[in-house]
Amino acid sequence: MASQLPDIEPDMNASPAVRGVTYCAFTDVDAQARIFKDWHLDYTQISRGVFHGSSSIVSLGGVRVLVEGLDKVILQRGSVPADRIAVAVPLELNGHARMCGEESGRDSLHVFSSGRDFEFVSPDQHLLANVEIDVRQLQSDALRSFALSLCEANLTPVMPMNAVTAERLRNVLRHILSISTHELACTPVEQLQGAILSVVSEAVEVEPAGMRRTGPGHPSHYALVAAIQSRLEDAQTCPLSIAELCGQLGVSRRTIQYAFQHVLDLNPVAYLRAVRLNHVRRALRVGDSVTVAATRWGFLHLGSFAQDYRSMFGELPSVTARKYRQV
Repeated sequence: MASQLPDIEPDMNASPAVRGVTYCAFTDVDAQARIFKDWHLDYTQISRGVFHGSSSIVSLGGVRVLVEGLDKVILQRGSVPADRIAVAVPLELNGHARMCGEESGRDSLHVFSSGRDFEFVSPDQHLLANVEIDVRQLQSDALRSFALSLCEANLTPVMPMNAVTAERLRNVLRHILSISTHELACTPVEQLQGAILSVVSEAVEVEPAGMRRTGPGHPSHYALVAAIQSRLEDAQTCPLSIAELCGQLGVSRRTIQYAFQHVLDLNPVAYLRAVRLNHVRRALRVGDSVTVAATRWGFLHLGSFAQDYRSMFGELPSVTARKYRQV
C-alpha cells in the first residue's frame, strides 16, 4: 500500500545535526530496540542462547543511517512515526527473513513505513542497514518534495530489487558509514541527503527482471497469528499450551501450525514458550521476583523454568534479577 503522511511543513527549529558513526553493543533485546528513536517497537528473542547485538549510526540531519546486527532469531513488531519513511536492505543475511508474512531475501528492500504496523522476523546472523527519513528535517524544499514522492509510490512491505540496484544501495550506505566526522562536516548536508534519497528512490522504482511484487499470502493465516499474538500480551489471557490455544480459538493444531509456518516460519510451540520467557525477563528487569514473574506467566515448576530460562538467555533468572536490582 502507499504510505500515508500528513501534510508536511518543514521544521524550522530542527537542528541539522551531522554526526559521524557511533557504535553500541547490546546483550539485551529490549535495549537494542530502543535505538530506533520514537518508534513503537517490541523485540522478542525466539532462538536460544546469549543475545549479542550491535548498532552503527550516522546522523545526517533529516536522514539517519542505522546498521543493526543481530545474532539470534528476533521477532520485531511495531510502527514507525507517521512523519517518517523507513526502509532497509540486508548487508548480511543467513537464510531469509520474513516481513509482514512475506519471505524476503538479501536483495529485498524492507519498507517498515509501508503501513500502520509491521512485523519482521529476522534470522540468525542478520546485519541490516536501515535508512530513516524525517521529511520535515530535510534541508530543502526540493528534497522534501522528493521524499513526499516516495510516500505516494505504491510501497509494499517487501520490494524485490535487482542485484545491481541492491548492491548500489548497499555501497552508498557503506560509504556513508565509513566517512569520518570531519569529512561529514565538510560535505554539504543537502548533498548527503540527496545521495541517499536518490538510491532509495531507484530501489523502489526498478522492477527486477522476471520478478513481481506481491503482498503476503494467506490473509486468514495472518489474521489467526495476529489474534494469537494479542492473547500472548496479557498474562490473564496467555495460553500455556497449543492445546489450550486450540480450545480458546476453536481451531485445530494443524491450522495453527500452518499459520505460523506461512506467516512467521516458526514452530508455534517454540514461539509460545519463547514469548512467555521474554515476558518473564522483562518483569525481572523492572523488579519482580523470580517466583512472582515465573508463576504469573505459567511456569509453575521453578526448577524446569530456570533451566529453560538459562537455555534461552544464557543465564539463570536469579542472575538477571540481581543484575537489574544493582542498576
